[in-house]
Amino acid sequence: MRTKTLFGALLAGVLVACATTSPAPIPSANSENIRRHVEILAADELAGRETGSAGYREAADYVAGQFEQMGLQPAGSQRYLQQVPFVRASWGGREPTLVLQGRDGDITFQFGEDFIASPPTISEDTVTSANLVFVGFGIEAPEYGVDDYKGLDVRGKIAVILSGRPKNMPNEVGAHYSSGRTKRETAARHGAIGYITLNTPQREKRWSFKRSVEHLHDDSFDWVDADDVPGNAIPGLHPGVMLDMPAARQLFMGAERSLQTIFTEMDNGLAPRGFPLPYRAELTSGATHKKILSPNVVAILPGSDPKLKDEYVVFSAHLDHIGVEEDGQVNNGAQDNAAGIAVMLETARLFIESGRAPRRSLLFVAVTAEEEGLLGSDYFARHTPVPPQSIVANINLDMPMLLYPFKDIIAFGAEHSSLGKTAERAARRTGLKLSPDPMPEQVIFVRSDHYNFVRQGVPAIYLITGREALDPNIDGTAMQTKFLQERYHRPGDVADEQISYPAAKQFTEVNYAIAREVADADRKPRWYSGDFFGELFGSK
Repeated sequence: MRTKTLFGALLAGVLVACATTSPAPIPSANSENIRRHVEILAADELAGRETGSAGYREAADYVAGQFEQMGLQPAGSQRYLQQVPFVRASWGGREPTLVLQGRDGDITFQFGEDFIASPPTISEDTVTSANLVFVGFGIEAPEYGVDDYKGLDVRGKIAVILSGRPKNMPNEVGAHYSSGRTKRETAARHGAIGYITLNTPQREKRWSFKRSVEHLHDDSFDWVDADDVPGNAIPGLHPGVMLDMPAARQLFMGAERSLQTIFTEMDNGLAPRGFPLPYRAELTSGATHKKILSPNVVAILPGSDPKLKDEYVVFSAHLDHIGVEEDGQVNNGAQDNAAGIAVMLETARLFIESGRAPRRSLLFVAVTAEEEGLLGSDYFARHTPVPPQSIVANINLDMPMLLYPFKDIIAFGAEHSSLGKTAERAARRTGLKLSPDPMPEQVIFVRSDHYNFVRQGVPAIYLITGREALDPNIDGTAMQTKFLQERYHRPGDVADEQISYPAAKQFTEVNYAIAREVADADRKPRWYSGDFFGELFGSK
């Protein structure tokens, strides 16, 4: 034991020595600065900062002004603004259609009752007609024992895909493979020209078809490239639809197995096996398109080391929120994510006023359209103002849950790269500890803006406050749950007493400590050997 203890102590000392030059004291964050930023960005006058709105542009101008006052260098196409071109698709009074064609005649499904869809961004008019093939979960991951397309021919056909993933896949790996983006890409790679998604009973319990219908008339967004092609579109693949359970059963009438049989087999631990279905389907869809601009706000703090200044550590936080309710109530988005922007601004100030420039350069990015599907960060990660390979790390700030002074932090993604150890050391330096993800089933690592940097091969972490409050009388888990149930994405997320500014001060200082170590370390952050995300994206 003594030998192991001594070796462990020596190794820890070597790691710290390699990770950073002599650590300087962590400067003190100003909670009143953070309060001012939050109250301005979450004011009613900004009308919920919806992507592309006047209120969002006012928020972007405010952040740009703060960057300029601090003396940060502009890094956008228009000084601090990186204009992101979007297409906004609305139904415009039109509705999609779905007709099932079989030997016994046609079945016309009703939009909003039998199936749902989103307005297509790829074209204002789309139509396809093809045979149907059931492809199970639609996942191709043979290294995890899943290859749903094996032995199936879906070329020129419509893939019928179950939502979700097999139970035996690791949470975050499964979340990647079960994402709509990955399933669409996989279907298209096998030659499918359309797709239909079916809820499983498990998915129906978590997020029912009826709840999805509440968003039936929501607009769709996507960023577009210089040729006006949507960034996330897959040319040749018709926009998909999702069927309610009774309608889904119709697709399997007369097939080799019924949908209920498939669900029973899944309950008994069997993987759903694909097969052709005895129907064709005709899908049409149409939308009205509008082009809008909504900027990311980008600034640089140059590094001081001649060899390292051309490497960049990116701070990201989304600036947008969800706008105004139909009854006129404003969704102010104080925690989500005025607080994250405020922490980023105060962290930038700490670096500037510390008197010691970072060795690597820092990029501060307030991104748009997170609420529309992580689109602003996706655009930025694919259109960086610096060489893409020069970005070595991303630290993301999204709804940090500043509800009470805390004893711990949570870093989503800590187990994937050396940034996790950096966060752990920074937590200790600030009198905190790093706690494990308390909700791994929510797979947060793939659900915020940092994941777009991960997809470009950049190690990333996303921090929130932990669930251990400094005050023993406060139940942190209960407070976070209460916020999510009562205020999250509701007009109640306002800049009132719910926000703990002592917690904001703590949170800013630990973020500064993380970024300071990453910026000053001799070695850049690295994916752990054999890590799934590092192996999948790290070669980019």
